[in-house]
Amino acid sequence: MPEITVRDFQPGDGAGIAQISLDSGTYYSRIAPEHFKQPDEEGLAEFMEGDSEWRQAEENLALVAEVDGEVAGYLEASLQQPIETAKWQTQRDLGDSRLFISYVGTAEAYRRMGVATTLVEAAEDWGREKGAVAAVCDTYIESALSVPFWEDRMGYTRRAIIFRKRLA
Repeated sequence: MPEITVRDFQPGDGAGIAQISLDSGTYYSRIAPEHFKQPDEEGLAEFMEGDSEWRQAEENLALVAEVDGEVAGYLEASLQQPIETAKWQTQRDLGDSRLFISYVGTAEAYRRMGVATTLVEAAEDWGREKGAVAAVCDTYIESALSVPFWEDRMGYTRRAIIFRKRLA
């Protein structure tokens, strides 16, 4: 296994993160082209670089995993505070601080080497430090990569199903 270093996003990471997005697009559009597509490569690195306002917010986390100086993985997460109406809600989690992991991607060359595991563990530690009592994420149910990762590797359990119906 390679030595993996996790650090905060820094300017210049956009090209590596763009490649991760392209790798992810290739994987997901191959298994479910009716739901996923390959992102446009033109301008993608600049787009990835351009979200500094979001990354600088105290409740957000943007982590990069490096292997031998290369961007091998990327994670985005946010701390969600309890909602004011939690006492009237049926979902227990809404009354607690939660870590919402919105994106985890690994460059194809580094898959199954512990990159995503290292990123998620770092995000969970960050969430705990910020008072989160649960971590939540979603993924595509037919993914042979991500479903076993979340359930078997990381110990997450299924809690909901997202339904979709095409209207046009």
